[in-house]
Amino acid sequence: MYIVANEPMWTDTAQAVSAVIGAIGVVVTLIITAWQIHLASNQVRQSAKQAESESEDRNRPYLSLDVIPSIGGTGVWDLRIENTGGTVARNITLRLINGELVGDEKQYSLKDHLYSFMNSPFDLMPKASRRIYWIFTNGKDGTVVDGAPLEGRIEIRYVWKRENDEISYSDYLSYDCIKPPIPAPATGKTRTGGEHPELKNIEYAIRGVSRQIGELSR
Repeated sequence: MYIVANEPMWTDTAQAVSAVIGAIGVVVTLIITAWQIHLASNQVRQSAKQAESESEDRNRPYLSLDVIPSIGGTGVWDLRIENTGGTVARNITLRLINGELVGDEKQYSLKDHLYSFMNSPFDLMPKASRRIYWIFTNGKDGTVVDGAPLEGRIEIRYVWKRENDEISYSDYLSYDCIKPPIPAPATGKTRTGGEHPELKNIEYAIRGVSRQIGELSR
């Protein structure tokens, strides 16, 4: 019988190959596991960011602006500010971007009131609104005699104060009181002749007030 020294056996070779394959398998498994952990971690972070964003969208204040015909009469326009969000809007300020305020330089006018209002921060509760005079025209040819221009762009800035921080927001409104055929309140009827015209005018006035009250909800 002849025995060859140091000759590798098939079983040793098979075991070595199996060990290498096993090591490769372990490495591949670790890589796959690490990748799955990475994906899961990203998913958790994205879910947290989405939940935070949804919470902010649900709870933050939202301010809307609109320039509408005034209940004060023909040729007058109001600016309506409403908080449609879920929390208080604080430190609200306004700025007229396009155009300039018009007013009588010799006496205190709507222009001065608006300038003071726009530069005095105020708060607005959820679902609350504020309506102010915005434009006074002469009621004939539409020339502005006091207040803001008939066309312009308004910027509004406000703050949401949370427990540990503050978030600032801004929004814009471009308005046009010239081109759109917007209905405006009428002055109502008056009567000068006949018996007791003052009583008839009181009736007309009451009806006019009722119509204007109805306009407040529009």
